[in-house]
Amino acid sequence: MGELILEIFGTVTGLLYVWLEIKHRRSMWMVGIVMSVCYIVVFGVETLYASMGLYVYYLGISLYGWFKWGNRPQRSKKLQDPMPERNLKLKPVHIDVSTAWVAAGLLIVVFSGVWAVLRYLTDHPAPAMDAAITTLNIVATWLLTRSILEQWLLLFVANGLAIVLYARTGLWFTTGLYTVYLVSSVIGYISWRRKIS
Repeated sequence: MGELILEIFGTVTGLLYVWLEIKHRRSMWMVGIVMSVCYIVVFGVETLYASMGLYVYYLGISLYGWFKWGNRPQRSKKLQDPMPERNLKLKPVHIDVSTAWVAAGLLIVVFSGVWAVLRYLTDHPAPAMDAAITTLNIVATWLLTRSILEQWLLLFVANGLAIVLYARTGLWFTTGLYTVYLVSSVIGYISWRRKIS
């Protein structure tokens, strides 16, 4: 019963997180901390070790994202907008070539490592799928800390895979959450792309 309550609470905070992410709000990182703690426990109980590890990563990256998004360079007073709240917004950007190469390298290295650990050192029921979900989310969240638009494309693929994995495991609230995440990946991409244009 306690696990179900945590899963439901994790789902609710996950919905709030994705709404704040689409809106490009710094507060999403604090919600991410709460959601991460819930899902560390839920996935640990279900022996989805890579997913559990992903939420340990989310816990750390949420702290990093909170501070990174809070430490934006200040504009000089002459150039400052008369509406100061607009100066606090971090704008999305397209990925540059060097960051794309780093992201591709991370995808290969992290997937290989996570898959090998799950395949050979655990009793994991779906090591390749969980490793792929975890790796795509790790790299996407790293890109998110830099406000890179293309993180939504990685999330789209990861969310589709997660729906299949979590449905097989019987985590129905989490499956529902990742269905919303899948749709949100499309909405987020469109929303952020408009902010770049």
